[in-house]
Amino acid sequence: MKIASIKIYFLFGFFFLGSLAVYGQRIEIDRLERDFKGSYSSRKSYELSQKMIQLDSTYYVGHFFEANYRYERASDKRGYESAIKSLVKALELLEKDFPRSLRRTTEIRAYIDRYQFQRKYVILIYFLSKSYENIDKPNEAIKVVRRLQKRDFVFNFGIIPYNNISWIYLRNRMYSPEKYEFLKPTIEENLEMASKYADSIKTSDKHNQWFLNTYWPDDANNALLSYYHYKNIIYSHQIKIDSAEYFSKQLEKYDRLSYNNYGNLQFIQAKFQEAEESYETARENDNYEEKSVKEFDYMQSAIKIFQNDMPSSKAIIEESIQNLGNAPGYGWNNIALSRSYYYSGDLKKSKEFRDKAANFKEIHVNSTWGEVAYDRNTLLFKYLYHKKSINEIKFRDQDYWYKPKKLYQISKHHFKQENAHLLLTSELSADPERFIGYYNLFASENNIFFDEIWELIKYFNSEYFINIFQKKLNEDERERVHKYFSYFIAQFYLEDGDYDKAIKEFESVLENEFLDETNEKLLIARIHEGLSKAYDEKDNTTSANDQLLAFYMNFPQLLPYSDLKMKFNLEVVNKTLTSGEEDIIEDLKDCNIEWVENDFNWPTLKINITEKEKKQVIVYQVEVANETKFEGRLDTENIENPGQILAFRAFGINLE
Repeated sequence: MKIASIKIYFLFGFFFLGSLAVYGQRIEIDRLERDFKGSYSSRKSYELSQKMIQLDSTYYVGHFFEANYRYERASDKRGYESAIKSLVKALELLEKDFPRSLRRTTEIRAYIDRYQFQRKYVILIYFLSKSYENIDKPNEAIKVVRRLQKRDFVFNFGIIPYNNISWIYLRNRMYSPEKYEFLKPTIEENLEMASKYADSIKTSDKHNQWFLNTYWPDDANNALLSYYHYKNIIYSHQIKIDSAEYFSKQLEKYDRLSYNNYGNLQFIQAKFQEAEESYETARENDNYEEKSVKEFDYMQSAIKIFQNDMPSSKAIIEESIQNLGNAPGYGWNNIALSRSYYYSGDLKKSKEFRDKAANFKEIHVNSTWGEVAYDRNTLLFKYLYHKKSINEIKFRDQDYWYKPKKLYQISKHHFKQENAHLLLTSELSADPERFIGYYNLFASENNIFFDEIWELIKYFNSEYFINIFQKKLNEDERERVHKYFSYFIAQFYLEDGDYDKAIKEFESVLENEFLDETNEKLLIARIHEGLSKAYDEKDNTTSANDQLLAFYMNFPQLLPYSDLKMKFNLEVVNKTLTSGEEDIIEDLKDCNIEWVENDFNWPTLKINITEKEKKQVIVYQVEVANETKFEGRLDTENIENPGQILAFRAFGINLE
C-alpha cells in the first residue's frame, strides 16, 4: 500500500508540476500578446505566432496570430486554404478552453471579462466564412456564420450573420441546389431568399438594442444601415431604380453610402457623368489595402472608352495594378487593359493582357463578379481578337486576296474565331441571367458592355431581338438607356437589309434628348458607322460619306477594323524620294484606304521623310478642316512595314 501511495503522490506531483509549467507558458504567451504592437499581417506577427505555438500548441493565441497573418496575406486559393487550417484550429481551441467566456451575458461586469474572447471569436468566424467564400465553398461559409448566430452575443463587433447569408445567396443566385445544397432551384427564388435575409438584418439586433445604445452608441445603428446597404444592392441588381435610390439616400444620411455601388447604380441608368463622380469618390476613399477587384477602376475605365479617352482608360487600370499587384483583382484588371487596347486599335497588346487574365487564377473577393463572368470576358476578347485580326490583315494590304500567306493567316483566325464564337453563343443561350444582364444592356452584374454585347448577339434571330428591345423601350423606366435599345433595333434592321427602318432608328438616337456627346462617343461613332453602311446600300453616296467622316471624327481607332473604307488626301512634303522612301510610300498606299486628290472634305495626311544619322524618320500630321487631329514622328529603325504603321497612325493608333 505504501508503494502504491508513493506512486500516486509522484504522479500527482508530475501532473501538478506539468500544470504549473503549462500555466506559466500561457502566462508568457499572454504577455507576448499584450506587448505586441505591430500589424497582424507583418512578418513579426508570424514569427511571434510560431514562438507562441512552440511554447504551447494547445493554446489558441498562437493559432489566432497565425490565422490573422495567413488571412491578411492570402491572395489566392492556396493562401485562403492555408488560412482556413489556422482559423479552424484557433476556433476549436477557443471553444474548447473558454466555453463560459463565449456565452451570452447581459451583466456588464461578467461581459468585461468575456469581451476579448468574444471579440476574437467574431474575428475568427468572419475571416473563416470569408475564406470559404473566396474558395467557392459557400455551404461551409453559411455553416460558420450560423455558429456565430447561435452564440447570440450582445455585440458582434460589426458582424451581422444575416448580412453574410444574404450576400451568399445573392452572389450564388445563378446556381442550383445540385451545386450548392442551400440554394433554391431558380434565380428568382435565390434573390427572394437574399431579400428575406436582408429584411431580417433590420430586426436582428432589437433584443440587444438597449445594450448597444448604452455601451456602443457608435454601433447602435449597424443593423439598420446594413439593412439599407443590402437592400440597395439587391434592388440595383433587379433594376428597381426608385427603391435602390431610396436606400442610397438613407445610407447617405448616415455617411455610409458605398460610392462604388452608387456609381454602379448610375452606370446602369447610363448616367455616366454621375457614375464617374461616384467612382472618383470611391477611389479617394479606398487605400487599396483590401486586396480585391476594384470595381470602380474597372467601370470607370469603361466610361473612358465610351468617351474615347484611351490614355485615361489605360492609366486608371495601370495604377490599379500598381496598387494591387498580383492580388485578387489582377485578372479583372488585365481584362480591362485588354479592352482598352482593343478599342485603342492595338490588337497585339489586347491579346497580351487577355492572355495574362486567362492564365491567372482569379479569386473573386468581396464582389458578385464570379468565375462565369470572368471566363466569358476572356473568351469574348479571344473571339474579338481573331475576328478583328482578319480585318487588320485586310487593312494592311488591300490586295491580300491573291497572296497565299495572307489567306492562310486569315483562315487560321477565322477557324479560331468560329470556335470561340460557338462557345460564347452556347454559353449565352444557356445562361439564365441573360435577360436581366445582357439583354438589359446595362445591369449591375454585367461587366460586358453594349458594344461587346452586340458582337455576342448579332448573329442570332433578328426578329426575336427586335421584339425584345421594342418591349424594353415601352417598359423600361431608364430613359437614358432607351437610345441603346433603339440602337440595337437599328443594327438588327441593318443586318436584315431593311435600310429605311435602320436609318430611321439610327437617326432617332442621334436626335435623342439624352444623347451625351462627351460621354457617348462610342455609341455616336457606331451610329454613324451604321448610317454610312445603310446609305451606301441605298446608293446615297453624299450621306454615306458624311456619316463615314463623322464616324472617323468620333472614334477613328475603330475604322481600320470596320467594313468601311476611309478616304484621305496624301501630301508628301519631300520633292524627291530615295528607293527606300518610295517603298514606304507604296507600302502606305497599299493599305485599305481610298486616296483622293485635293478633296478637302476628307482628312489630309501630310508626311515628311527625313534621314538622321542614317536613320529614316517620318514626321506626320493629319489635318481635317484646317485643324490638326493627329501629329507625331515615326522612327523607322527596327520597324517592319513602316508604311503600314504610318497608315494606322492616321487613325490615332500607335502600334509598336
